[in-house]
Amino acid sequence: MTERVQETASAQRARLLVVEDDADIQAVLQDLCALSGYECLVAGTGTAALDILEHESVDLVVLDVMLPDKNGYDICQQIRHSTLAQVPILMLTALTQPPNVAMGLEVGADDYMKKPFDPSELMLRVKGLLRRRGEALEAAQEAATLSDTLALVQRQLSASQAVAQTEATLRQEFLHNVTTHMQALYGIVDAALRKLPPSAERDAVQQIKSRVRGAALVYEVSEALQVDPVEISGVIRTIATALKSMYRPWKRVTLTVNGEMLELPVMLASPIAMIVNELVTNCFKHAFPDNRFGTVAVDYGMQDGSLAVHVRDNGAGFDPERPVAGRGLPTIKQLVQGLQGTAHWQSDSSGTYVHIIMPLSLFTEAYAAGEQLAAPTSS
Repeated sequence: MTERVQETASAQRARLLVVEDDADIQAVLQDLCALSGYECLVAGTGTAALDILEHESVDLVVLDVMLPDKNGYDICQQIRHSTLAQVPILMLTALTQPPNVAMGLEVGADDYMKKPFDPSELMLRVKGLLRRRGEALEAAQEAATLSDTLALVQRQLSASQAVAQTEATLRQEFLHNVTTHMQALYGIVDAALRKLPPSAERDAVQQIKSRVRGAALVYEVSEALQVDPVEISGVIRTIATALKSMYRPWKRVTLTVNGEMLELPVMLASPIAMIVNELVTNCFKHAFPDNRFGTVAVDYGMQDGSLAVHVRDNGAGFDPERPVAGRGLPTIKQLVQGLQGTAHWQSDSSGTYVHIIMPLSLFTEAYAAGEQLAAPTSS
């Protein structure tokens, strides 16, 4: 049987196939269909019924068990194994013993009525089967629509993911290329610096060297700042380690970084990264003159609902009230004030300790609606 689209018609437009060899019963069923507003096709044999089903769309089959050429059980089974398997089948028979009823239901009949039948009851059963068929077809259509929608969403999601992946790859390649060129430029400037005697020109080249390496560092950590929220501990570790590499105090200064795993909005993570950059730069650049040995420690974490950052060294101290040029203290203070935080310096001959507190409540309100800062967990 060829597959055809079945109409989910209203009861008045439903098409029934009556498979019955008794002419009188055929006539009764045709009259009942006409009174109920159904279209009625009639087949007197099993072969004729299968031929009609091959070429016509029907919404329900009323099937007699005892036919001249085939029995109704075989026809029912053939229908159930065809493309019309979902068409309801109501079997009519004078064989009403339990085994006969069971066999009819077993081969796929939806309902079973004995002869002689009550016309009103028969049409009520037909109406019920048609209603269930309509509901099943409607559910199947909704499922197909949902499946199509899900497939469309999946295709759009896959396309978006592909675009995002391409953008991420291009961004990563760009950052890598910029960082590589910056590092190469840093090496060239460093080599030139080594050849210059102490002079104003040497100081200027030293400033250029620091700026080039600082720019390279910005690109190194910028990838981590592309997502929101930012896992700040990784950013701080990257900055501190890169600065140690930049100033090359490998054999003289020990660096430790300790803190909680914290996710912060990028609007807060970016200035914190800049603050840490300035503070750690000061340690490596100014705290250990004349190849002095020492330690630098960076600690951060939650403290009474605020983010606390501590940077300390045991190098040569300075007077915070009379800072040496180049330490970037005005920049640090400006960044901290922008976060509505506080910064305190303690410095003497035993080293420098900087304690910065930044409240997070203001940023949780400013963060996107519904977003929350990730609860800190111990690393």
